[in-house]
Amino acid sequence: MNFDPTEEYEDVNEAAVADWKSETTTRERIKAVIMRTTEPTSASEVADKASASEPVVRDELNDLADSGLVEKIDGGQGALYKRNDQMYIYQQVLKLHDEYSADELVEKLQDLKQTVSEIRTTYGVESPAELAQQLDPDDHQGWEDHTTWQTAQKNLYLVKAAISFYDAEKMVV
Repeated sequence: MNFDPTEEYEDVNEAAVADWKSETTTRERIKAVIMRTTEPTSASEVADKASASEPVVRDELNDLADSGLVEKIDGGQGALYKRNDQMYIYQQVLKLHDEYSADELVEKLQDLKQTVSEIRTTYGVESPAELAQQLDPDDHQGWEDHTTWQTAQKNLYLVKAAISFYDAEKMVV
């Protein structure tokens, strides 16, 4: 007996959405969409992206707003929603704190600082913005370094905050 597990779809996006819907609950999809939403967005737009009904999305977004994970903004013609950036950062810091010891975080901090220092020295610039201004559109390595620098810079802040949590625990607890 031959079994072909692949279904025919018009495009790969349709297949990806079908897989996503079969592997997650509606509420998981809504949360996944809103946690990537950084600009105020309507519930109907979140519903489209999450492949969910608008009433269910609105209820879930209101619950997430009540818990502080989502910001609810008066959009004039209805509520708009976006992730709460402070809570998002807090969650990222707690995840680092839970996954790594203080010593491991210090090592990561050193590695990140080394990465930034090497790129800064290689290009003779002081910021990713300055690097972007001097790169040619076809300088693939330069753009890769630019992305690496931006990511390292973001991670520096998160690692520093996670280290601060360890320091706070020593002082407060």
